[in-house]
Amino acid sequence: MKNIYTSDDIKLTSFLLTQSGISLLNIVEERPQHFAFILSNPKKCEELKQKYLNGAKASALNLFQKRDMLLTEMKSKSKPY
Repeated sequence: MKNIYTSDDIKLTSFLLTQSGISLLNIVEERPQHFAFILSNPKKCEELKQKYLNGAKASALNLFQKRDMLLTEMKSKSKPY
């Protein structure tokens, strides 16, 4: 079993990164303008994903900060096509 969790959903990834024990390992551009977020702790990510899908709450400020950080990283990794 891989010891990573992969998501291509920036909203879910932002939520996961607001939770303790989850860290961003990498961002990979899989094809033009399509990124995959590689996170630690896959078991906890799956548990938190279910909570997210069931309407879990997180601080708006934290969510926006994480989303902005992801967008900045995506821009820096984006390949010119």
